[in-house]
Amino acid sequence: MKTFPGLFRSSGCQITRRGVFWLALVLGAAICAAGCGKGKSTGPTTGPTSSLQTTQNLSQPTAPGSDVNAQPAPVALATNVAAAPNAAPDLTALNQALRGWLMRNRRVPANFEEFAATAGVTIPPPPAGKKYAITKRMEVVLVDR
Repeated sequence: MKTFPGLFRSSGCQITRRGVFWLALVLGAAICAAGCGKGKSTGPTTGPTSSLQTTQNLSQPTAPGSDVNAQPAPVALATNVAAAPNAAPDLTALNQALRGWLMRNRRVPANFEEFAATAGVTIPPPPAGKKYAITKRMEVVLVDR
């Protein structure tokens, strides 16, 4: 029986080559069983929805010749973050859009106007006497004009 003399000296345990082989075999089997990489998902995906997306009633019969398993049309990338009239704009949605912009462009926008022009979101008008600004902490805030 061969042992690895340098391992676990303080505890008095000895690990044999056979033990190492079985440990490697069990770990390899566990990795294979868990799967490596992404598999195809057959169910519907859940994610952010926009006002442009419509739901399909699946209880309705489909037209003859239509593909039941066809993928739905892609949703437009532009999202609507506009607020209701005479209400404060949704700064949470604007901040999420700013974080997405930062991830896509990998840089800080020069000002709010650059962000608004290239973000692909609908920016609601600010309340009277206010304007949008981006803080050093990369948050969209309302400031006085």
